[in-house]
Amino acid sequence: MDKYPNFKTLAAGETQGADFRIRVQDRGSNISIIAPHGGLIESRTSWIAESIAGDTYNYYCFEGIKDKNNRDLHITSHQFDEPGALNLISASDIVITIHACKAKEAVVYIGGRSEALGYTIRNALEKSNLKTSQKQEFAGRHPDNICNRGRTGKGVQLEISRGLRDDPRKLHLLSKAVRNVLKCC
Repeated sequence: MDKYPNFKTLAAGETQGADFRIRVQDRGSNISIIAPHGGLIESRTSWIAESIAGDTYNYYCFEGIKDKNNRDLHITSHQFDEPGALNLISASDIVITIHACKAKEAVVYIGGRSEALGYTIRNALEKSNLKTSQKQEFAGRHPDNICNRGRTGKGVQLEISRGLRDDPRKLHLLSKAVRNVLKCC
């Protein structure tokens, strides 16, 4: 259960710059990579989002920076409504969100409403010897999910397990595979 149902209530109870920060890089691309639970909320998701974005794609990171209780800053993806994120993705045809899950197995759960792009990413990850799967809990199908709020109403959600996030080599493979898919979009 999230402490805050939306950004407005979070901003009333937490302090930007002390408890959380927002980093946005708008490169004028029609592709945005989003880490809505970055920093110390879901470890390494900010790094993964920036790595995928590289110097080409937009990125957005909402990051917990508190000494403790960063989980309090988690806003469920279909309620995530921070204005900077919504502004960035409003001009994006493709939105990919980066999330973290606790699974110890090295796996990426792929969700979102863009089944075609999800399938292409799945194939690219599997060709890189990274395991993928789907799980109802990480389906990302809600129309208000942050991954689905770009111009097309269809995005991709990547839930990356602890087992994969703890392996720098696999993170590099993941970022490279997703960037290669996006070159064709």
